Amino acid sequence: MDVLIVEQNELLAAVLADALADEGIEAAVVRDEAEAMTACEPDVPQVVVTGINRRRDDMRGLVFGRAIRKRCPLLAVIYMAALWPAQLTLCSHERFLAKPMAMGSLIQTVRELMPG
Repeated sequence: MDVLIVEQNELLAAVLADALADEGIEAAVVRDEAEAMTACEPDVPQVVVTGINRRRDDMRGLVFGRAIRKRCPLLAVIYMAALWPAQLTLCSHERFLAKPMAMGSLIQTVRELMPG
């Protein structure tokens, strides 16, 4: 697997996975962070895409992204949200995409972060 998508919204997850598959990028989808940690055990992806819901102050996506990068330091993480928390900074292996986004932006960002 090239990309792991962590997204509770099944329709959004399917659209993202289909767009990546159309570009030859293999993507797996899980609904939550616990499933993602399990999915990464046997097959570490190159990029993880996860959402952040600021309206509910739900920062699990950010906490998860930082935790999984501690386990796999070369892993890249793309965070998706309507707004990025201004006080947070990204490291070189992290990117932010504002929702709604063009699929081309996601594909380009994934390609930038994939090694080789």
